[in-house]
Amino acid sequence: MERQIKISIKELRRQRGMTQKELAEKMQVSFQTISKWENGINMPDIIHLPKLAGIFGVSTDVILGLEPLAEKPDWRKLDGADYWNENRELYRIWKSLYWNEDYFSFLVREVWKLDRPVDILDFGCGFGFLGSRFLPLVPEGSSYTGIELDSDELARAEKFFQSTSYQYRFIKEDVYAYQPEKRYDVVVALYLLSYVRHPEQLLEKMKASLKPGGMLLLIDVNMEAEQAGYFSGLEKEENGCRRPDFTGIWENEAAHCERDYRMGTKLPYLLKKCGMKNIEARISDKVIVYDPDDETKKEMNEIFRYVYEHEYSYKEGIGYFLARGAGYQEACSYLDYYRKTKDYFDSAEAFAVKTSGLYFVYAGL
Repeated sequence: MERQIKISIKELRRQRGMTQKELAEKMQVSFQTISKWENGINMPDIIHLPKLAGIFGVSTDVILGLEPLAEKPDWRKLDGADYWNENRELYRIWKSLYWNEDYFSFLVREVWKLDRPVDILDFGCGFGFLGSRFLPLVPEGSSYTGIELDSDELARAEKFFQSTSYQYRFIKEDVYAYQPEKRYDVVVALYLLSYVRHPEQLLEKMKASLKPGGMLLLIDVNMEAEQAGYFSGLEKEENGCRRPDFTGIWENEAAHCERDYRMGTKLPYLLKKCGMKNIEARISDKVIVYDPDDETKKEMNEIFRYVYEHEYSYKEGIGYFLARGAGYQEACSYLDYYRKTKDYFDSAEAFAVKTSGLYFVYAGL
């Protein structure tokens, strides 16, 4: 029995990406106590078993070794094609929801002052979203090159750009394997660094693609800042449904290289580490107001609703949160919040406000 308890606690902790210190804090014991439990020196008191079961989202029989451990959950590979193929439409619309055309125009013309033809290289270009935003704002004679591994996304990009007079080219290649054939005035990436497992390696590749005097531009989010700018009518002054703190879930995702929830804020530091100069950052000023009663916002309302109905659906259910370190009760509260929010957006009184929180981080050689 002692051996079974030791194996169960240690394996459950490791499956959820927890340290002994983190488990000790949840249990309100010392980390030395956790170590003794895991090494079979002592056994947890019977009063500790329900709490351990709640933290790991399993039965006490699993803690005691009377039931087998479930297989270790697979962590999503968000820098692979499979995930994006399943969620392509959602993220295409998500980009449209968060993007601010007038702010980007201001950056191109007034901040970066791109008043001469430039060659632009886009890492992980998808369907060419950034190219379709850049090229109307830069002088004639500019060119756009996109690197993308997904054939379907490249086909969509080709279809759009064929109907324009822009100079463009698409390269079917993994961004890690890409070898620069030339150097570019502007090297960009949108929502890429959050999802790759080796961002510093990729930044070196982007840096090697840049002309002397050129600009490296990275656009990403900080999910904490983004969610701090969110409010819905569910959050009433009395008995309101407040958004739970998802930081622990996000930290676990980052630890397992699913996505880095703070990437937008970390980008200046990463640029400094890879030797970039004159590092600057801006945040989009866009605030999204969801109001189904306002006919002038009809298109934006539909986009907002589509994005949030999919975000709050969570097909994985409670297992999604358990696999990312939440205890059983905590996971239930997360799922309950998502269900209430989805029901709220299905109601006639739905109203919400959200900042886009896009970080534009740029630097030169």
